[in-house]
Amino acid sequence: MWSRIGVRAIGAAAVGACGCGGNDETSPLSDGRHFAYIQTIETSSTPATLTIDTAEFLSGEEANRAAAEDGVIEEGESVENDYYVRNPDETTVDLLISSDVSVTHLHCNGGCREDVPGTFEDLAASFADPEPKRLTDEYRGSESQYWVTVEDGEVAAIDEQYLP
Repeated sequence: MWSRIGVRAIGAAAVGACGCGGNDETSPLSDGRHFAYIQTIETSSTPATLTIDTAEFLSGEEANRAAAEDGVIEEGESVENDYYVRNPDETTVDLLISSDVSVTHLHCNGGCREDVPGTFEDLAASFADPEPKRLTDEYRGSESQYWVTVEDGEVAAIDEQYLP
């Protein structure tokens, strides 16, 4: 398992907007796209739910500034591979998952591609499987990082982020 604050290598930085927009009063997160560590996916109830720990995915000067503030690099240095994940608060939130949630995952066999269409069922199964995952596994469960899109208070999309 990786540390929650740290510099990680990345092949392609895909930085999206963090949590903006409307919010369903019953949802613990605002509508928008959130970088997160998914802890669990529960499919035994309808709708399915997931538990996430949100974090900040930063790049460029913003990443350098945050990493220096956190003491990971010296002032004036640059983070490796132009990104930094900051997660000072490991509080988790539970979210309802839309019945038509879209899923993308990585495909890493001789090189990695992001945004490969996937299925929620296969993603959920990877969280139920206790075996350690490798980068070449089709789904990597809680051993990966994700962008979770919330719309109208429910998870509408789950996209795996490439961080080798």
